[in-house]
Amino acid sequence: MTNKKKNLYFVIDYPKEVNLDYVRNTGANLILRKPENSSINELIKFQKNCSSRGIELYIGNNIKILFRLKTNKLYLSAYNKKNYNHLKTINSKIQIIGGAHNMREIKEKIRQGCRTIILSRLFKTRYKNKKGFLGTIKFNLLARKFKKEFIALGGINNKNFDQIKLLNVSGVAMSSDKKKAGNYLPAFYKN
Repeated sequence: MTNKKKNLYFVIDYPKEVNLDYVRNTGANLILRKPENSSINELIKFQKNCSSRGIELYIGNNIKILFRLKTNKLYLSAYNKKNYNHLKTINSKIQIIGGAHNMREIKEKIRQGCRTIILSRLFKTRYKNKKGFLGTIKFNLLARKFKKEFIALGGINNKNFDQIKLLNVSGVAMSSDKKKAGNYLPAFYKN
């Protein structure tokens, strides 16, 4: 890894899924993957609580909610194919990150204006319906083809966390193991 600031993202589906003090203490950013699952009042309160703790909150795939919350951070899932480059003409401060699983989706995220790409699945996960994973070699081969920042996601846990050092990434994202991440994350920031 380079000496750049390393970013950590926790991927959540609901605001109540995480303790914001824990998120702040780990230095993580949040990606709210499914904002439509919550009421707008709940989201406004959650955004304010994140802001007061210095936590960056990315809103997943929903421009209306993004504007309603008056935030500049948008997350585009791998399955979202709409063009969002025009948003930068509306708001030059907007930050768009996107998810991808392969080269075709990486190119799509670049076309959509993503500054950072979350590439997954790095390791095998416990979900039986999800087949295949990249592994460190294929991940690096994909990441090195593009001049973008990459974030690793998928199957990252205490047992395989040291392998992150082998990757050409600017950070990691966690979905299922985020509640245990505080136990092994200090090593991530030391490197």
